Amino acid sequence: MWKKALFGTVSATFLGYVVWVSCLSSSRHQIEWDVATRVTAILERTGFAEVIPVVDGRDVELRGEVSSVSEAQRVERIVSMVRGVRTVRPRLLIEGIANLGGGET
Repeated sequence: MWKKALFGTVSATFLGYVVWVSCLSSSRHQIEWDVATRVTAILERTGFAEVIPVVDGRDVELRGEVSSVSEAQRVERIVSMVRGVRTVRPRLLIEGIANLGGGET
C-alpha cells in the first residue's frame, strides 16, 4: 500500500514540476512578440524608423529604404546584436541604386 502512495506522491510532484516549467517557458508567439518589440525599439532609437522588421520566430527580415550600402550594413549589424535574434535577412532598397543597371542596348 505504501508503494502506491509513494508512487502517487512522486507522480503528482513530477506532474506539478512539468506544469511549472511549461508555464515558465515562453510560447512561440510570445518570443516573436518580444523580439519584434526589441527590434522596433532599437530601430527607432538608432534613427532607422523607416526600416520595417518582419519577424518570424527569432528570424528577422529587414524591409525598407536606406541611403547607402554602409547604412544597410549598419542596420543589419545593429539588429543582429538584439537579444533573441537568431538570423537577419536584409531586403533593403538603397536610394539611387534601384534604377541602375539594365540600360537600353
